[in-house]
Amino acid sequence: MRNLCQLSLLILFFILVGCSNSTGYKNEDVVAIVRGEEITIGDLRFLYPDEKIMDAIEGTVKAVLVIQEARKLKIDVAEEVQEIIEEHPTYPAEEDASPVAEMIRNFADSQAKKLGMEPEDYYKKYIEATSEGMAYMNAYVQEIVGEFQGDIDDIDEYNEQGNKVLNELVAKYKDEIKIFIK
Repeated sequence: MRNLCQLSLLILFFILVGCSNSTGYKNEDVVAIVRGEEITIGDLRFLYPDEKIMDAIEGTVKAVLVIQEARKLKIDVAEEVQEIIEEHPTYPAEEDASPVAEMIRNFADSQAKKLGMEPEDYYKKYIEATSEGMAYMNAYVQEIVGEFQGDIDDIDEYNEQGNKVLNELVAKYKDEIKIFIK
């Protein structure tokens, strides 16, 4: 059941972080400042295809805010981060023709080419970079809403509660969030 909840929150995370083109910006250009922490175009370019960057700004702001708030609450996610990293497969072998493997390869290959990296290296760093955010997102929502107790039919309601918590967090700190590129 815990994995189902994590999967659901992982999907929520990716929905939040999602179409303009970002190629006119430099990597060091600041997209937003969230309670003093800068998010740059380079940060977003690492995580998203260029055509998705502008759509990902709001979700990335929420993710940074959740990480900050969870740390403020002294929520420890070290074990969960390690579990997420271990649960995610490595870059899939070419022989794996499954839809998930194809999706991972297409994404990692494109991003790696853009960033001048090998796809295997990119995917490993991507999983490491996103695992912390996923773990904090899961832990924070569970801290506020409670652990998911229902069955698969109740997951949408739980996700709605989680989304409400995130929106309330953004509203609470709206004066400390500045978005410069929209």
